[in-house]
Amino acid sequence: MPNPLKTLLKFKSKLKSKSKSKNRTPADMVRRVRELLILFNNNTNVDHGPKWGEKIEELGKLMMEIKLILYGTSDAEPVPEYCAQVTQEFFREHTFRLLITCLPKLDLEARKDATQIVANLQRQQVHSRLIACDYLEANIDIMDILLSGYEDHRLSLHYGNMLRECVRHQSIAK
Repeated sequence: MPNPLKTLLKFKSKLKSKSKSKNRTPADMVRRVRELLILFNNNTNVDHGPKWGEKIEELGKLMMEIKLILYGTSDAEPVPEYCAQVTQEFFREHTFRLLITCLPKLDLEARKDATQIVANLQRQQVHSRLIACDYLEANIDIMDILLSGYEDHRLSLHYGNMLRECVRHQSIAK
């Protein structure tokens, strides 16, 4: 049986080596993702300026880090407390919806990570509840967003994978 403390320390060191994150908590990372997604969603300006590329890069790194938190690494299993923090934060301020809505504005790698994050969030239990199911029941229009994603052939694979994960919940499938 692996030592949970040793696993946690290994996981933290792996995360630190992957990025220069400023000792952010998992919830802080999701909040920063939300800020960046809001910025991308609201900006329709063609000339984004010199800082735009840095923000896109930061979002990509954060998405990768969140994916590592949810899935773990080859050296360390996911830490349940971190997974719960990420899950709660994604649904607390509607970052889940924002991620799905902003998918067309992300680069390919960020789209792949977003697809995996959405899939994993569907299976995360917080206090013995699948909060993704509760969230989707209360925000059933998200299914319409996912369905309309099929219209763009560049995005249909990503939206299709997300949709399949969402309809695994019986109440949502109905």
